[in-house]
Amino acid sequence: MKKTLLVLVGIIMISAMVFAGGNQNQTSASTGPLNISIFHETGGYPQPNKNNPVYDYIERNLGVTFTWDILVGDIDQRRATMIAGGRYPDILELRGNQWIDAGALMDLEPLINQYGPRIKAHYKDVWERMRSADGKIYYLVNYHVYQGTDWNPNYDGPAFWIQKDILAQANYPKIKTLDQYFALIREYYAKNPTINGQPTIPFAILMHDWRAFELWNPPNFLAGNPNDGNGIVSMPGYNYRAFFTLDISKRWFQYLNARYAEGLVDRTFATDTYDQYTAKISSGRVLGQSVQGWQFAYQADLANRDRGQNNRTQVPLAIVFDDSVKPWYRAQQVPNWLRGMGISVSAGRDKAIRIIQFINELLAPEHQRVINWGIEGVHWQWDADGSVTGTRGTPYRTADQRTNWQNDNWQTLNRARLLGDIFPKIQGSFPDGWPSDLGHLLSERSATMLPEDIALYNAYGVNGTNALMDPNPPANNIWFPTWSMEFATPQEGSPAQLALARLEETMKTRLPAIIMAQPAQFETLWAQYVQAMDAAGLATYNAHMQQELDRTLRLLGVRDLPRR
Repeated sequence: MKKTLLVLVGIIMISAMVFAGGNQNQTSASTGPLNISIFHETGGYPQPNKNNPVYDYIERNLGVTFTWDILVGDIDQRRATMIAGGRYPDILELRGNQWIDAGALMDLEPLINQYGPRIKAHYKDVWERMRSADGKIYYLVNYHVYQGTDWNPNYDGPAFWIQKDILAQANYPKIKTLDQYFALIREYYAKNPTINGQPTIPFAILMHDWRAFELWNPPNFLAGNPNDGNGIVSMPGYNYRAFFTLDISKRWFQYLNARYAEGLVDRTFATDTYDQYTAKISSGRVLGQSVQGWQFAYQADLANRDRGQNNRTQVPLAIVFDDSVKPWYRAQQVPNWLRGMGISVSAGRDKAIRIIQFINELLAPEHQRVINWGIEGVHWQWDADGSVTGTRGTPYRTADQRTNWQNDNWQTLNRARLLGDIFPKIQGSFPDGWPSDLGHLLSERSATMLPEDIALYNAYGVNGTNALMDPNPPANNIWFPTWSMEFATPQEGSPAQLALARLEETMKTRLPAIIMAQPAQFETLWAQYVQAMDAAGLATYNAHMQQELDRTLRLLGVRDLPRR
C-alpha cells in the first residue's frame, strides 16, 4: 500500500512538471480549471464565439477559459474608472505606462523566475529592456520578440496607402512624391466618382480617440524621418523636438487644406468613429490614406478581398515631399515596448502563479502551432511522402483550407485572435525551422496569391509589401523608437502629461478646422494654432521628452551627451 501511494504521488508530481514546462518549483495551485478575466483596451474585436476550435483546444488541453472585457467607448474614461475603483480583471492589456503608474500591475519577475522558465527563455534578449524605472517587470511584450528567422514579407507600418486598382490602371508607375501620389488619385477619382454604388472617397483620415496620432503623423514621414513618435531626434547632440508646429507640419497641412478645397479629402473625417472609418474602408470606396497598416489591413480591408474585390484592397507606398527626400518608413523590427499584457494586483498571488504557469505552457511550440496554424488535420497537415508539395515532411493546406484561412469572418470564428493579439507568442520561426505563420511559407504564398498581387509584385520586382516599401531598411538609431521609452507617455498628473493632453486636444480641435478652412485663411489659422500649441505647453513636453531621451541614452551606454 505504501509503495502504491508513492507511485501515485510520483505520477502527480510528473504531471505538474509537464504543465510547467519542466519547472519543478510548482505548487498545487496548478491543478483544476482556470478562468482568466481579461481587459482588451484596443477594442475592435468581437467576443469569441462558442465552439471556437482553438479556444476549445486550450480548454481541453490546458484547462483554461477566458472572460473577455473588450473596450467599447473612450479608453481614458474606462481606465480612469477602473483605477478609481481599484478593482481590475486578472489581465490588463497595456498600451503605455498608465497601468504601471497607477500601481495596477504586479511585478512579474519573481513569479516568472520560479514558475515560467519558458517565458524567461522567450524574452532572454529583451528582458532588461522590459524593466521599469523602479527595476521591476510589470508586463510582457506582445509583438516582435522574434525567434529564429523572420519569414514575414508583409508590411503593416506607417505609409501612404493606395488601392491596387489605381496602380494597375496607371500601368504600375513608380511614384515617390506627394504630387505624384495625389495625381494618381485625382485622375482615378475623375473616372470613378462612385464605387459599388456609393460616392468614392479619394483620401481618408483616421483621427478617432487614441488613434488621432494618424492625423498629425504624416509630415514626419514625408520629411524622411523614421517612426520616432511625436518628435524628431537631430544629430549631433541628440536633440529632441516635437514636429507638431515645425515647418514640415505646416507644409503638409497647407497641402492637405488645398486637397480638401479640391474635394479630394473625406468630408466627415473629423467626426467619424473608428467603426465608421473601417466601414468606409470595407466598402472599397476609399482610394488612399496615410495610416499605420495595422489600423485597417487585418480586418476592414480584408472585407474587400473576401467579397471578390481584391483590386479594392490597398498597398503601402513610401511617399515623401519631393525627390530630394530619402524615405525612411520601414525600420528594422524592434519589440513592441510598453505594449502587451500584465497581471493585475486584483488577481492575487495564487491566481497569478496559475496564469504564469499557463503562459509558460502556452509558449510550448505545439500549442503555439495550434494558435498560429490551427488544428492539425483540420486546418493544415503534413505532406508525409512529398506527393503534394514535392518535399517530404512539408506542412501545407488544401485549397478549401486556404480559402477558409483567407476569409476574415472564418478567422474570427475559428482562431483565438484576441488571445493571439495580447499574449506572448512565437514570431519568426518554430524550433523546427518552419515559419510561425504558415502563410509565409513560399509554397503556401504561391498557392494563395491572387492575380492582382502577382501582377503588382511582378511589375515592381518585389516579393511582398515589405520589399515594396524598402527591401533593405537602414540600421535603427540607438534610441529608436522614442515612442517606446518608458515615460514617452508622461506620468499621470505630471506637468508633461497635462501639457501633452492639452497639446493633443488642441491638435484634435484646430487641425481639422485648418484642413477644412478656405485656403486664404490658412496662414492666419496656422499662426493661431502655433500660438495655441505654445500656450498648451509645447516647451514643457519637449523638455520632458529630451530628459527621457537622455535617460534612455545613458542606460544604453551613451556617454557623449551635451549638457542641457
